[in-house]
Amino acid sequence: MLKLSIFEELKVKKAHKKSITYADYFSLMNLIKNDLGKEEVSPKRLHHLFLTLTFGIKYESNDIPENFVRMNSNVLITNSEHLKQRVRIVYPGEVKSNNDYSIYSLLGLVCLGLMEGEDVTYWDGKKLKQIRIEKVISR
Repeated sequence: MLKLSIFEELKVKKAHKKSITYADYFSLMNLIKNDLGKEEVSPKRLHHLFLTLTFGIKYESNDIPENFVRMNSNVLITNSEHLKQRVRIVYPGEVKSNNDYSIYSLLGLVCLGLMEGEDVTYWDGKKLKQIRIEKVISR
C-alpha cells in the first residue's frame, strides 16, 4: 500500500473537499492528457490538478451552488496580510490581464473548487500562505 507523507495526506484531503462541475472535470482532464509530458508544464502541478479532479465532488453545471469557484470564475480573495485581490481562474493561454490566473498556476489550482468563506493554507515553495475566498463575483 502506498504510504503518503503528512503533507501529501493533507493535499489529498483538501482535494477531496473541493467541488467541481462535470464540464470543468472533463475539460481539465483532457487538458492534462494533452499537456502530459510537455516541458513547459510542471508534472507536479498536473498531478495535483489530477488529484483535485479525481477526489473532488462532481456536480452537473446547473446543480452546483453559485458560491463555488469554477473555471472562469471571478473571485474576491483575501490573503494572510489582509490584502484583497480579484482573480479569475482561466485555462492556460487565456490569461489576458493581471487578474487572470491559469489553472496551472498555484493560486488558480488552490482556488478551484473552494466555496465562499473557505480558508486554505498552501505551500508556495518558499513559505506557507493562506487565502480566504471572500466572494464568487461572477462566472
